[in-house]
Amino acid sequence: MSQAAAFLLVEDNDDDIALMKRAFEKCRVLNPLVVVQSGVQAMAYLEGSGRYRNRQEFPLPRIVLLDFKMPGMTGLEVLKWIREQRA
Repeated sequence: MSQAAAFLLVEDNDDDIALMKRAFEKCRVLNPLVVVQSGVQAMAYLEGSGRYRNRQEFPLPRIVLLDFKMPGMTGLEVLKWIREQRA
């Protein structure tokens, strides 16, 4: 991945993902946009566990764009989990 700071998009709706990607393109945002589709995947990405172990391929994001209304684990639950992690 690029050296530019990554953005992590946590979104379960394919239309919203496409809309965000289009907005990034139109605004010429060059930062990589990494997409996961559930709260569980977001936690694994942020922890660097499972398929997200390789930080060269999956760098820690500088910004997390989080959908609050997801089935299973909600965005608010993910946010609570993030706040509980040690810095």
